[in-house]
Amino acid sequence: MTTKTKNIISWILAGLLSLAFIGAGISKLIGVEMQIKNLESWGYPLWFRFPIGLSEVVLAIALLIPKYRKLTIYAIFIWTVVALFTHLQAGQANMIGGPILFSVIAGVILLLSRETKNE
Repeated sequence: MTTKTKNIISWILAGLLSLAFIGAGISKLIGVEMQIKNLESWGYPLWFRFPIGLSEVVLAIALLIPKYRKLTIYAIFIWTVVALFTHLQAGQANMIGGPILFSVIAGVILLLSRETKNE
């Protein structure tokens, strides 16, 4: 695979992942009913929607800034671990697919970026 192809795939994946995070973050910030119900089911106070939503929006933006992409991907890995524990402690094992998928996509972006720099 050429460097250009890897770069294009990385940007597409980063864009898609960014859209997912921006959607999740904004829905928490504006207080979409589903997000309120989620926070309650996780046992979090409702004000937690602001720091969680803001962190998701920041991750979405930072993922699109090449200088911060690697650091952002590591932050996404941390976010994934927190999300997994949150769902598992709430008895929502059926909801861990999203965080795992986000982590896999972030890992692919990281892998493609590393290979690009080594060529």
